[in-house]
Amino acid sequence: MYVISLLGMSKVIQAPIYKIWEWLDAFKAYIPMKTIDQITYFEIEAIEVLIFIKEKMEEEYDLMEIRELLGKRSFA
Repeated sequence: MYVISLLGMSKVIQAPIYKIWEWLDAFKAYIPMKTIDQITYFEIEAIEVLIFIKEKMEEEYDLMEIRELLGKRSFA
C-alpha cells in the first residue's frame, strides 16, 4: 500500500493545502485515506479523485453537482 502526505498531495496536484482541506470537508466519503500513527495520509488512488474535484471546481460546478458526478464515476 502506498500513501502520500497532505504536503505531497498538494505538490502532486498543484493545489494549496487549505483547498485540499476544504475538499476533504466536502467530499471526504469519496477520497481514499488512511490514518497511520494519528496522521492522515492519502492513498495513491486519491490523486485521481482530487484532480477530478479540482477540475470541476475550476469549471465552477457546485458541490452537489460534483458529489453526484463522484457517485457515478469509478476511480479504480
